[in-house]
Amino acid sequence: MPSLQERYLSGYPVLQRLGRTDAQGVPVPSEMISRVAPDLWRMIGEACFGVIWNRPGLTLEQRSMSTISVISALRRDDNLRGHLESGLDVGFTPTEIVEMIIQIFYYVGAPIANTALGIANSVFEERGLTVDPINVFDIDEKPESLQERGRAKRTEVLGEMGPGSAAKVDQEWDQYLLEYLWGSVWTRPGLDTVSRMVCTLSVLPLVGTNRTLRDHIRGARRIGMTEEQVNEIFFYLTFYTGESIARHARVIARETFPKEQS
Repeated sequence: MPSLQERYLSGYPVLQRLGRTDAQGVPVPSEMISRVAPDLWRMIGEACFGVIWNRPGLTLEQRSMSTISVISALRRDDNLRGHLESGLDVGFTPTEIVEMIIQIFYYVGAPIANTALGIANSVFEERGLTVDPINVFDIDEKPESLQERGRAKRTEVLGEMGPGSAAKVDQEWDQYLLEYLWGSVWTRPGLDTVSRMVCTLSVLPLVGTNRTLRDHIRGARRIGMTEEQVNEIFFYLTFYTGESIARHARVIARETFPKEQS
């Protein structure tokens, strides 16, 4: 088992990839945290970047994507700026980061997503980067076509859905989500389906119901993600959402996998 110091030092390459080291590869400390709570700063370096970011199961890019998603959902705008910068440093384009925010739009709500988009835009401008936006909206597309595309994507990800409510408002609501969440968001280019699921599973423990989270865990397996990858997302979230929320998501996953395998 690595020593605590070895764990701490193993975070240096991660922090270097994230653009958080000086020219000598030494992590740049938070002046406030390192001064007021030096043990906390050590814990962040060791337990977060030395342990969690170094675990197998997810790539560093997927962890960055997960972090951008969950920090956006948490409205930790001060933290989000740094993680957006790190996302650029690990190799994401501005366009890909915009797509991450679009992906969580219907899960976290428009105000939160739009705030994250504004922060991202300011980071791009500070770096002199130009967004090459993906514009696939077709004003000539028929609503029926959009709905069918959404239904096909939802079936691909979540499987066949049972009959819905007969209430008129529920039928209209289902149609709305088929057209916009599934037909307009999940089908967009710019991120593959697994990446979109990583973003989604990163915010659902905060904003989703148990049923929604369970459906998307099954969906993750359906699109080719492994049980290890799904569990690793929730393990990873511990540092950002807190233990209770992350563990609850893991409990839902544990309840879901055996039923899927039976």
